[in-house]
Amino acid sequence: MEGTSGTKVLLSDPKVAIPALAVPLAVAIFVQNFNSMADTMWAAWLGGSAVAGLGLAYPLYAAIVGIGNGLGIGVAAAIARCVGLSDREGATRSAGQSLLLALAASVLVAVPLVVFAEPLMYAFGAGEAGPDAVAYGMPIFAGSFFVIAGSVMSGVLRGEGAARRSMVIQVAGALFNMVLDPVLMYGLGMGVAGAGLATMAAGALSLCLGLYYYVGADDMYVRFRIRDLRPDWPVAKEILCVGLPESAEYMVMSLINIPMNYIIVGVGDPNVVGTYTSAWRVGYMVLIPCQALSGGVVSVCSTEYARGRADLVAEAYRFTARRSVLHTFYLSVLLALLSYPIACMFTASDDISYLRDNMTVCLLCLAALLPMMSMVFVGSAFLQSLEHSEIGFLSSLIRNILMVSGYFAMAAVFRSTEAIWVIMAVIEVAGGALMAWLAKVYIGRFGDSCLRGGTGNTS
Repeated sequence: MEGTSGTKVLLSDPKVAIPALAVPLAVAIFVQNFNSMADTMWAAWLGGSAVAGLGLAYPLYAAIVGIGNGLGIGVAAAIARCVGLSDREGATRSAGQSLLLALAASVLVAVPLVVFAEPLMYAFGAGEAGPDAVAYGMPIFAGSFFVIAGSVMSGVLRGEGAARRSMVIQVAGALFNMVLDPVLMYGLGMGVAGAGLATMAAGALSLCLGLYYYVGADDMYVRFRIRDLRPDWPVAKEILCVGLPESAEYMVMSLINIPMNYIIVGVGDPNVVGTYTSAWRVGYMVLIPCQALSGGVVSVCSTEYARGRADLVAEAYRFTARRSVLHTFYLSVLLALLSYPIACMFTASDDISYLRDNMTVCLLCLAALLPMMSMVFVGSAFLQSLEHSEIGFLSSLIRNILMVSGYFAMAAVFRSTEAIWVIMAVIEVAGGALMAWLAKVYIGRFGDSCLRGGTGNTS
């Protein structure tokens, strides 16, 4: 096989390959998550309406990001399987089809969101925060192709083991966003609309940088060719078999926040949604180690799956699960200790300072649930690498339906957002345990298939 430095990493010992891919990814996720929090912190100085507007529009933005992440994971798995089968041509075709799929997905998303943005926000219970929610979301909805394609390009790079270059394009986009935020929001007086425009521009920069790596490059496994932008259903299907359920899972996790937000607004007010969303953004910072390790798992174990190496997949699972839970536990303890100072940062404006204690309770509940929730990401990553993303999607759907039911029950019985934070912790812990069990079951089935003479391509 004609290999590159990236493909050599993919084919090495999983206990070496997964951390090698995870470290650059962790840096990229950290910068991106910090950037997401920076949007809210900048908006906090505009007042409670601006923070609430970002919080109310966030589920739709997160759904768009989820589509990009899902397709990115799908193409990463498809390319990694091609690496395991020494199929460079197949990897190249997959890269081209991923951009075509990004374009198709963005059209399907952008048109209805742009047309119905305002009534959607008010349907979510936006109230006085409605104009800010629309102003923030509109540039993102209209430029959704760049948000989606930037994530897809990152997946292409991860699929061939070029984790550092994937990190560069993500970090560059996030830093660009951070610089543009205050310039557009305050320097040009655009307010929260400037934050949305900066987010869209950051995705465009990531896409352009990713394409730049492939222009005239002789050290990349994948090639980008114009002819691969024509529809090729068999290749697209390889991407979608992982990417479609994963995108659906991300969208469920994002869109389920809409009824959750509605329930929270009914108990409290729109400002509580802003602090609740901000708390989760901090929580996702704690989950960075498990997210990064899970990203490495998809590429490495997709390669081993194609090669029929069930022993290495099982070894990778034990290694990744143990590391993820431990790292998340240590960071969760730190989150609990710093919960009040963090809440102070996100309630800096006088008109939302009354929510400081409420946000502190929310952060403490997150600290309790995050170690087990890390297994949602780890388990999902292994199911993706074994071409069983639909199992992760169904598990996520069940967990989130229970979450909405739990939120409604706590709101009806206790009329307290603090009670909602507690039930959130209970359900997320149960969901993490379920995903851990499902991943173990399907890894065992893959091992049995290999013992019976099957290959990595059997379900």
